[in-house]
Amino acid sequence: MFLTETSIFPSFFDPFNNTKNKKDAAHMKFDLFSHSFDESLLRRLKTLTNSSPSSPPSVAINLSWLSSALHFLSSTHDEAINLLSSLKLDNSLDIYLDNSAKLLDLCNSISSEIERFRHRRLVLSFALHVLNDGSEDQEKLTRARVSLSDWVNNYKGPIFDSNNNLENLARDLALRLKEVPRGKISADERLVRRTIHAVGLVTVFVAGVVITALRGSTGLVVAVRAPPEFLWADSFNFLNTMISNRPDKKRYLLNELDEMEARIKEVSGVMVDGSGENGERSSSAVKELEMVTERLGGGLDRLGNGVNEIFNSVLSTRKGMLEKMRVGPPQEKRSDAKKVTSNLYTKRVLDNVSPGVSKIV
Repeated sequence: MFLTETSIFPSFFDPFNNTKNKKDAAHMKFDLFSHSFDESLLRRLKTLTNSSPSSPPSVAINLSWLSSALHFLSSTHDEAINLLSSLKLDNSLDIYLDNSAKLLDLCNSISSEIERFRHRRLVLSFALHVLNDGSEDQEKLTRARVSLSDWVNNYKGPIFDSNNNLENLARDLALRLKEVPRGKISADERLVRRTIHAVGLVTVFVAGVVITALRGSTGLVVAVRAPPEFLWADSFNFLNTMISNRPDKKRYLLNELDEMEARIKEVSGVMVDGSGENGERSSSAVKELEMVTERLGGGLDRLGNGVNEIFNSVLSTRKGMLEKMRVGPPQEKRSDAKKVTSNLYTKRVLDNVSPGVSKIV
């Protein structure tokens, strides 16, 4: 089930709203900022799909794709902070601080899941070591078989507790996206809320895919749809649909898990007899499993680095915002600093504006 399909900013972003023609130049600049942010997000979003002139768009969920999705989230967050830094800090940023706290919790929980996979990989390495040594010790061989079996049948007991915590965090963020701003708010505050809402959509999308992939499932634990006022809504919703309605019948969303399970079953099937033709098959199967295990380790390392990148970025941003809200420089200096920051962001946006958008001076 998809959440947040309805427009929640109609009065400010509806092109048919009569009041839009009455905006002053400042309001129109905010529209330009918003358009630039949307275009940047759309360009990065397209990197998450495989497309060519001869074939329709597709997506393969593997550890490399998850790392790219985390980088997409991190870049979106950084772009949003650049935009928000040019606007007045107000009560709307309470929403960001609340949501970012949830994102930090998500990062911690995802890191725990990655560590769990690393531990499982170490256990699997023991089995590979025993098989590569050609040991005839029945006790060691039995433990190796158990290690292989545990990989396939590991989603039991306390592991589900960790996954439920991840799912609850993601669903809580998704529900927050349905909270509609009430009352009359200024143009800059509405832009702040719109930007925070966009970051929230991207966060829930990426978190939903990462959580589903790591927990060893096929159906997304949570999914969202972007409302139509976002320039990137169609691409975003299409990508969600492709991932949710995959035509293949694989057991897992994450390709590496299917590959690992297939190789483990192959090794288990030829472990009974270690001589003759079956011995050669066993040696070949073990080597293939070893290569897949090594690729899994590298992929987990890159994924962990992506999570750390987001965590450190969000933590640094929150610290800066809280410092400004607590103390802040004298009003005159704060005003000058805001003007400089705003002018720098305005120049960057105007210099990179699309050909179809008129520059506003």
